[in-house]
Amino acid sequence: MERINFADILYIQGMKDYLRIITTKNKIMTLQNFNNIETSLPSNNFIRVHKSYIIAIDKIESIERNTIKIRDKIIPIGLSYKNKFFSILNEFRNMCK
Repeated sequence: MERINFADILYIQGMKDYLRIITTKNKIMTLQNFNNIETSLPSNNFIRVHKSYIIAIDKIESIERNTIKIRDKIIPIGLSYKNKFFSILNEFRNMCK
């Protein structure tokens, strides 16, 4: 077991039965599914943007078309997640003003 601070999470990548949690310090593999981890993350800062990715909204460096850049990783935005993502992103921007 390893304790992970929410503030350290950059993104989470699904890999079949495992999840890879990418943090500011390291990468952690865990045997969990997306539904379990998605419900345990604070919804005001984390969002699922693809069937295989959950991202930390405040770690986004740039968005271009249907991709998000977090550090050196390019993450796709899935078509079924696109509208919800941009809606939440607009809410997040308004909160930060």
